[in-house]
Amino acid sequence: MPTKPPLLLHAFAGVLPARDKAHLVATRSYLTYSNYELKDKLARNPYSYLHVIHPEGDLRSRFEWSAIRKAYGQFLENGWLEADASEHYYVLRQSGPLGSCTGVVGLIPTTEAQRGRIKVHEATLADREALFARYLSEVGLNAEPTLLGHASNAQVDEAVGAVTAGPADYDFTTADGVRHTLWRPDAAGNAAIAAAFATVPEAYIADGHHRVASSIRMSEAYAHHPKSHAFMALMVPGDQLIFKGYHRVLRDIPQDEMARGTAAIAGLEGAHWTPGDAALPDSPTSIGLRGAAVGTLDIVDALKTSGLTASEWLQQHILGPIFGIQEPRTDRRLHYIAGDLVSDDISTTATPADQLCFVMPAMDFQSLRQVADEGRHLPPKSTWIAPKLRSGLTLFDFGRTS
Repeated sequence: MPTKPPLLLHAFAGVLPARDKAHLVATRSYLTYSNYELKDKLARNPYSYLHVIHPEGDLRSRFEWSAIRKAYGQFLENGWLEADASEHYYVLRQSGPLGSCTGVVGLIPTTEAQRGRIKVHEATLADREALFARYLSEVGLNAEPTLLGHASNAQVDEAVGAVTAGPADYDFTTADGVRHTLWRPDAAGNAAIAAAFATVPEAYIADGHHRVASSIRMSEAYAHHPKSHAFMALMVPGDQLIFKGYHRVLRDIPQDEMARGTAAIAGLEGAHWTPGDAALPDSPTSIGLRGAAVGTLDIVDALKTSGLTASEWLQQHILGPIFGIQEPRTDRRLHYIAGDLVSDDISTTATPADQLCFVMPAMDFQSLRQVADEGRHLPPKSTWIAPKLRSGLTLFDFGRTS
């Protein structure tokens, strides 16, 4: 009889904002703000968690890691952040213009990730892993959960539904139109969630590959600091995750090379090229082109033959062999547009004629699972997945390693 695997998601004593200040403390990732927006937020909102990430208002101070820990301590001293006295799971729902997701925040032991129970679909960079691991060791905090998807599970749905049927501990809407609702289950609710997640064998990274890899690296380096041998994660049923395409734009391509490239695209085997600026079809097997070429590339036959996703096929059959983009992470001719930043139907005037925009279809959770289960790594920025989680709404304080 097979041995039942250890519990994948654990309760913990989190650190949360004071209830009356949660809407002021929780913040988007600093990477989503321009310098002007950061300065404005820091000047106008003293409660924003951005003051922890950027102590004393210095936008460069994110590299002064000891100052971040000090600023976090000041938030605790002020009562703007409060540590729970007992262990909980935290049920979190985000709902907004793109849809609604409800999941459970808890801790994933790094040992379970090392055993392969946390599936990956992107390669990570060793230098970024090392940098993030050092950051974690010196700051001692997870301020934002890694986003994980898991297969549909009726027992999890039932346990989470019982919690969300009751009153929420936090419920607020941010300026981007997203409503954030958080429940802190009672003892019975925590027990039911733990029992439910005991039936979940694995999860898939939707957002946070480097955070997981750096947490594993840190736990290996600091065996004497067991509190750091876990990372905070939001586990969401995969069918609730919101997928959009991550689009590619080629720039600074010589005119003659661009002309040869667009002509070659129209004749690719297994792909059907339809010129014209008709509305882009909502299909996982269609790539829209705008700019130097305007039309739709239907690659259903190519994908069936190759077993690839659209982003893999684009890299292997167009970006690499036709335009010489062999290193999509670093080639400065290749740029990316997040799927939430453009309309589903990009007009022909949105991309200049000397550039070429590939409007990519969205993946789905089933495709992501297949890629991860087969041990493949997608090209960078192949998936745009929501919810996009706030920093400072739930925190895991595991303490500095020294």
